[in-house]
Amino acid sequence: MERLPRYSGTAGIISAFLLLLFLILGFVVPGTGATFADPVRTLTFIAQNRWEWRIANLLTALVAGLAVVFTAGLRNRLREPAPTRAMLVLYTALIGFGGYALASFILWKGGNAMASYLAKDQVAATHAWLALHFAARGAADVGNAFVGVALILAGWAITETGAITRSTGRLGIVTGLMTLVVIVPLARWIELVQAVLTIAWLAWTGSELRKT
Repeated sequence: MERLPRYSGTAGIISAFLLLLFLILGFVVPGTGATFADPVRTLTFIAQNRWEWRIANLLTALVAGLAVVFTAGLRNRLREPAPTRAMLVLYTALIGFGGYALASFILWKGGNAMASYLAKDQVAATHAWLALHFAARGAADVGNAFVGVALILAGWAITETGAITRSTGRLGIVTGLMTLVVIVPLARWIELVQAVLTIAWLAWTGSELRKT
């Protein structure tokens, strides 16, 4: 248990780095807008760039796994000054990470399968892809809802107790609110801001956890 804060802090920093890579890949791999505007183009891209597609979705799954370790360390830090909120942070975050992981595997496996089927039946492949994408979006929205709540709870507990630097708590609250906002499809730049805030919060909070 003595090493949990350091391990969890390292997991947070690595998660931030992987999210940054995912953000960079987002400029190469088709996003939500491209999917709905032209599913044939998206499936063609997947068929021609399977490794980029695999890596993009694998990064999401890896971040979700590392975030479990990070959250365990954060919960351990908050357990004494704010036990109830520490427990809620852990449980809500775990549900959210499950949603993210499920979404990444749906897109990973479903995208590859539909890209392979595109040449046989384009209409069926595009319809099936849109259905898969809606399912993945729903799973991601579950992730955003629960992780958003977990971030707000963690930020509240940190700001009130000073378990780690209070500024990280305030950033956590803002990041949590933005994570809830992206559930509603709005402008692309809002998702970009939310991603940057999440990266900053993971890296900063991770470095704070490593200090003790």
